[in-house]
Amino acid sequence: MLRKELLYGVIFLVGDEMNAANRKFPLFASNHEGYAVIKEEIEEAVEECNLTVDNLEILWSVIRENGAGLESVSYIKQHAIKAAAEFIQVAAMCEKYLLSTGKR
Repeated sequence: MLRKELLYGVIFLVGDEMNAANRKFPLFASNHEGYAVIKEEIEEAVEECNLTVDNLEILWSVIRENGAGLESVSYIKQHAIKAAAEFIQVAAMCEKYLLSTGKR
């Protein structure tokens, strides 16, 4: 179960990321553009998730051979942080999409 404070922190980061994106780029010109940006962010997030899982499998292989797997754990952590950041960007682009279509 996620802590409420963690979720509130993520919600804050989503808003902060959307504001940063809006300063750099205008609202989406069309639903097609919004879709494409959201899709790209999801693809990047999934890639980081896949790298996290890949390193978990490597960790298990190392552990089965009685190793510590510290390098794998370090990579898991790095990719998990990147995945979290990518998913924050996904949520931010969803907010931007809603703003762009005037539905918020």
